[in-house]
Amino acid sequence: MNDATALADQVRAGEVDAATAVDEAIARCEEVNPTINAIVEQTYDTARHRAAQFDTARQRAAALSASGDNSGLLAGVPIALKDLHCPAEGEPAYQGNRRLAELDYRYSETGAVARRWAEAGAVSIGHSHSPELGGGQCPAAAETALYGPTRNPWNTDHTVLGSSGGAAAAVAAGIVRIAHASDGGGSIRIPASANGLVGLKPSRGRISGAPSGEGWGGGTTDGAVAVTVRDAALALDVLAGPEPGDPYVPTHPAPSAGYVSEVGQDTGQLRIGVSSTLPFAETDPLCTRASEAAAGILDSLGHRVEAGLPEPMASNDYMYDYIRVIRTSATATLRSYEEVLGRPWAEDDVEPVAWINYQRGAKISAPDYMTSRERLHDFTRRMVSWWNADPGEGDDFDLLLTPTLGVVPPRVGYLVEGDERTLTRRLARVTPYLPQFNVTGQPAISVPLGTPEGMSPEGLPIGVQLVAAPGREDVLLRVAAQLEQAAPWSHRRPTVSA
Repeated sequence: MNDATALADQVRAGEVDAATAVDEAIARCEEVNPTINAIVEQTYDTARHRAAQFDTARQRAAALSASGDNSGLLAGVPIALKDLHCPAEGEPAYQGNRRLAELDYRYSETGAVARRWAEAGAVSIGHSHSPELGGGQCPAAAETALYGPTRNPWNTDHTVLGSSGGAAAAVAAGIVRIAHASDGGGSIRIPASANGLVGLKPSRGRISGAPSGEGWGGGTTDGAVAVTVRDAALALDVLAGPEPGDPYVPTHPAPSAGYVSEVGQDTGQLRIGVSSTLPFAETDPLCTRASEAAAGILDSLGHRVEAGLPEPMASNDYMYDYIRVIRTSATATLRSYEEVLGRPWAEDDVEPVAWINYQRGAKISAPDYMTSRERLHDFTRRMVSWWNADPGEGDDFDLLLTPTLGVVPPRVGYLVEGDERTLTRRLARVTPYLPQFNVTGQPAISVPLGTPEGMSPEGLPIGVQLVAAPGREDVLLRVAAQLEQAAPWSHRRPTVSA
């Protein structure tokens, strides 16, 4: 299957119309979704209507203009929107919660992210599975009481992880070629690694969260999961840009020619620090081996690759404060829906761990919350000082290379079955390399490896993570494209594939 960029080119050339592309995506969903459970709310009728409108508007514009096709970067490309805080007027806003589903709660407005996908010509066929209201039993698992588990297309006994697990499964299985995702503690990179995809977490403020202000103290961002690096760049070109009132602005501007123009550009020699283990966490040897293989590739491409780790990453002490912020935010999120419920939340309205976090968040005082925020700001300043602000210049490092995950994707249920303390320990094993960069707001990308080290004996993908200085998505995309060319991966297909 071609990537989203190629499909958009075909639509613009008149080789395929949007209605056909959408019908084919729906057919693929009906073929494989019963097995993997990636798309939990279907919006087929709306998708077909929008595709027909798109085709009509495009044909009229082509007849009236000789200046070329202006139908958008993702002209007619089917996508899926994540079923979590991505408002699209009139569409279900259940977000994995059974009470909101019983009430058939729907969005009353369209947010910046859904609007920008649509303005680029993309057509959503449904909502992809994610944890209940972003947390549920586990924020890194697409397994809810409402919808059940999403299964990994590479091995259906195993989890897709999350939180953008449904999005990643839908792309890996070929339902759609690109999908909306979001990341507050690794939730784009985690399922990208587990499903053999490219997952770019943009810099803080690169993509507007309007009409919302900030999630998890500025730790969350929207983005996409994709098959190829150029699709990841294309999604960033579609979604990047401020909205009035946004609380953050990236430290480095977007390239004037767009992020797609960065794919294939020469990087020059970069100094890349590698840490394939961490002092405070046990890393699966298969994940360590993958990062070391990637380091070898980058070294062969002419980069200066050496052991290196930012000093603040040597411990996970920062997580105490980030968890405080997350719990407080989770409590505030639940309270914001009490008007919809018509009453306060009760214990049986949400999943058990979500209820525990709701109660704990309510007990965190405003001064304690602000103290945690200040400590996280200090952590950020110490972390980002390790990177050169202008890659290739200065004595510091230009990139950090790590495993994406601490473990190979575990079996379904691993992150949602057990008591709260057990699940917390298991989540920490999965994500030791990831939430740091939500706190710092740095861009980070997970890429698959088209080498033997990029696949486990169970047939599960193993990704590696690259992290750049704040605002330098351009550098990440250039280096990811080098890895893609040196060790191609997009030709691989999972066991469950449309």
